[in-house]
Amino acid sequence: MRRKSLITIGIAVLVIGLLSLAFLTGCKEKETTTTTAAPPTTAPPSTETTAPGPTETTGAVEMGEDLVIGVLNSMTGVNALTGAEQKWAQEKAAADQNAKGGIKLADGKMHKVVLKFYDDKSSDTEAAAAMEKAIKTDGLKIFLSSNTTPYNQAAATVAEQYQVYYHINTSWIDEASPDGSFPGFIGGMNLKWASDIFESAAESGKVAVGGAKAMTEPISKFAVLTENNPDGVGFGDSTKARLEAEGWQVVAYEKFMEGQKDFSSIILKFKQAGVEGIVTLISPADGITFVRQMKEQGWAPKYMFGYKGFWPVEFMKALGPDSDYICFDGFWTETYPYPYAKELGQAFRDEHNGNSSVSVGLPYAAAQILFMAIERAGVFEPGPVRDEVFGGFFPGTTMGDIQYNEEGIAHIPFLAFQWIGGERVVLYPEEFATGKTQTFKPWDQR
Repeated sequence: MRRKSLITIGIAVLVIGLLSLAFLTGCKEKETTTTTAAPPTTAPPSTETTAPGPTETTGAVEMGEDLVIGVLNSMTGVNALTGAEQKWAQEKAAADQNAKGGIKLADGKMHKVVLKFYDDKSSDTEAAAAMEKAIKTDGLKIFLSSNTTPYNQAAATVAEQYQVYYHINTSWIDEASPDGSFPGFIGGMNLKWASDIFESAAESGKVAVGGAKAMTEPISKFAVLTENNPDGVGFGDSTKARLEAEGWQVVAYEKFMEGQKDFSSIILKFKQAGVEGIVTLISPADGITFVRQMKEQGWAPKYMFGYKGFWPVEFMKALGPDSDYICFDGFWTETYPYPYAKELGQAFRDEHNGNSSVSVGLPYAAAQILFMAIERAGVFEPGPVRDEVFGGFFPGTTMGDIQYNEEGIAHIPFLAFQWIGGERVVLYPEEFATGKTQTFKPWDQR
């Protein structure tokens, strides 16, 4: 059902006697955690995109109340580097939407998008607490997500309890296995108030395999290194199985706790096992520590592929030339033939000293989809907006045309990249490749 928004009309106050009339205006103090999207510093999206925009009229369109959307984000903690890119993309999407006038609802008015960020502190318990605060204290009902599966699972559980809509991206979409041995991730939670757009952990290993197959020098022995949490174990188990299915030996499989400061014993095990290739799921902060300790111990496998932590620009900048030959996953590339992909990539470069991103297209597209869904619903209410996403088709995003199934899940493929000289080389899939995988060079030969 749709219902019209109400706008409070100011009431003139009559002053008794011969005193002059006074007019009172309400003033509401803004919270520092609220981000009102500013006009973009670069050109707004091309009209080729089908993200919602104002309907062309011959006269001015009346403005209605702001649409305040809560956003969970890893602003601190081990996931802060990836959180920073996601936050930039979400703010850019809101700014671009507002530059087009905002979102038009069934009341016939345009409404500005306002994002209010909450720090999940790179923790599932903190994510749940942040979501509960946003709902109970601040009264928010529609949310954009963080970018890590355990944090989003925790927040989605709270959203489910209060029946608010959580629009997730960048979390594993796997369903539970038929025999119940694998509980699944977002796709296995039977959520009624959360959607998700991403890849499955079971399929994510394809890009690491694709990058390895693109090498000119053969390798045979692999290691899998992953965080010791449901997110990591699900990834590690499926990646190990995929590598073995391709005919490679997995001679070591190690798990570690997030925030670990010493990887020396794990590196020693890999060296002793003769590991030639390593695939890991690791945060940026832990990834930087791991690579530095690899160099300290003089260990250099022929192939190194990292999920989650190796793709942020800050990872490359922190390591400098030591990041060369490291491969990593990505969700998007500015070379995609999709509307506004090139322009979004350039906007990121303009604000990050020429550095590129392989992530910002996904949260930007997720925001585009949410804005479209709100406009289609005609009201800023969680139920109608959710109903537009579940089973919905959203053409022309920076990720291309997106189709959600009836359970609110949308699939996007991953890509494989490699750092070379501070630039990203696309390795896989072949139709987007800009180069071949180069062998990881020993530290003393660089």
